[in-house]
Amino acid sequence: MFNRRAHLVFLIALLALPILSAVPAQASGGGGAAKNSGSTPYVRMRALNVNILRSSGARTVVTLEVGLYVTDPNLLKRADASVPRLQAAFGQIVQGHMVALPPGAIPNADYLAQMLQKETDRVVGQKGAKLLLGTIIIN
Repeated sequence: MFNRRAHLVFLIALLALPILSAVPAQASGGGGAAKNSGSTPYVRMRALNVNILRSSGARTVVTLEVGLYVTDPNLLKRADASVPRLQAAFGQIVQGHMVALPPGAIPNADYLAQMLQKETDRVVGQKGAKLLLGTIIIN
């Protein structure tokens, strides 16, 4: 009896898995920036990949996960609309920082966060969009 019950619970969980995994995919919008319905003060951006060509000829790829936390609804709309410009500006900042580093050195995350925050304020047009810097991966 217990064995049969365990199989039934497993089967129900297995059938419910596609339903549960489809909900976040629909909520995220599937594109670069998440669609904000006004309920969340977060602008999610897709991972930013920056290709670096060093003077030695070595190639490096830097991947950053960034987002914005914005509590003002009007500024949130402006920040959400500015995502493509922000990603282009962030790529230039990361590329400039990485090219200046000697080979094998790791980037200064605090400096990058400070520079990306300044660029966020400039692109969005005013202060109030707080930059959230996640993972920095170097290949």
